[in-house]
Amino acid sequence: MTTSLVRQVLPRPRPRAATADVHGTTAPGFDSVRHFFERACREAGPPGSRGAALAVVQDGELVVDLWHGTADPVTGTPWTGDTLEPVLTGSHSILATAVLLLADMGALALDRPVADYWPEFAARGKGAVTLRDVLTFTARLPGMAAGIDQRDVENPHMMAALLELHSPEDDPRAGGVLHGPWTAGWIAAEVIRRVDGRDLDLFFLEEIAGPLGLDIHFGLVPDQLPLTARISYDADFRARFPVLDGGTGRGGVCDGDADLYGRVWNNPSPFPADPGVWGESRRRYAVIPSLGAYASARGLARLQGVLAADAVRTPGEEPLLLSRRTLDQARSFWVEGLDPLLGGVSAYGEGGFQLLDEGRHPAVRSGAFGHQGPGSVAYQAWPRARAGAAWVRNRLTAGPGAPVLDEVADAVARALRTA
Repeated sequence: MTTSLVRQVLPRPRPRAATADVHGTTAPGFDSVRHFFERACREAGPPGSRGAALAVVQDGELVVDLWHGTADPVTGTPWTGDTLEPVLTGSHSILATAVLLLADMGALALDRPVADYWPEFAARGKGAVTLRDVLTFTARLPGMAAGIDQRDVENPHMMAALLELHSPEDDPRAGGVLHGPWTAGWIAAEVIRRVDGRDLDLFFLEEIAGPLGLDIHFGLVPDQLPLTARISYDADFRARFPVLDGGTGRGGVCDGDADLYGRVWNNPSPFPADPGVWGESRRRYAVIPSLGAYASARGLARLQGVLAADAVRTPGEEPLLLSRRTLDQARSFWVEGLDPLLGGVSAYGEGGFQLLDEGRHPAVRSGAFGHQGPGSVAYQAWPRARAGAAWVRNRLTAGPGAPVLDEVADAVARALRTA
């Protein structure tokens, strides 16, 4: 575990007066985004119980930097521009970026079997599973057969060893489960460790977060805890993830005890009955690859802005992070389907990036990728606009953050028309 604390340094937009307990700044042309953010925060509830942040980076400039409310209702800590949000299921695309960087370096290839880098993984019929299968959730390994608990998931090395003994799922629905909360992260992180020698948290810090000045971390260190938001649930959030065992302690599902849904989403639940599990210091220190990234809205928007800019560079031009060749492949359509367990359509490119609908703004969102789903985080890279946007909140809801980012896309579209 590293003790470094990276802070993001970006150009600041022109200050504007804060209203309605919303703090931060917007650049000229983005006033409508501020108004929409204020309304979204009012509808979300009183500031003493929840908080949120919104950031947009375009052409390397932070054009929207807004926050509101309370980061930790237990301590009363207010949200600031530096508040770190547990990214939870949105961690997958960040993890995929780390794998893609190693591919760009020539250290691995997505179409090679995982066992080429981790020989023990080949056991029990997994010898042909490729890294691309893992990153796109098509490896037929969406959940764990052995019963595990909330403490177990905090040990990625133990989870990797346990996955060596697992077989691909024989449930016919497994090939269509286009998101699993735990397993893809443990596999990808172990491959990173085998190929590079560094654990995921240190690799990401030294190769991505540090050089780019991104406030994004896999696992935290003690001086970051006061900056971290505490999550809670809306009343209807967990209804989408019915829990068999409460997601705590032993008694997780295992062979014969439950169906595929139980093995994927309740072994253990990523959203336990007590959301305070995610606020425990032990959990925050742990490296949980598929769910355990922490980021500020600025950090997420900056990363998406970097990827968006790299995605439209002239082939061969020096990138900030990933080459045009690697990003073209990573964003090339690979799989799409209706998830048989949760419902909802998901689509992924070859490199594990979630491919997003262009919606009402094709001039901005055509070719968009990132993360969009229920929970607390939505972030998007818009290559055509050379922009990245991120919306984070500590109150998890069943609906996506699309309405806020729709308004952001509208403002970006207007800015492009007047440029």
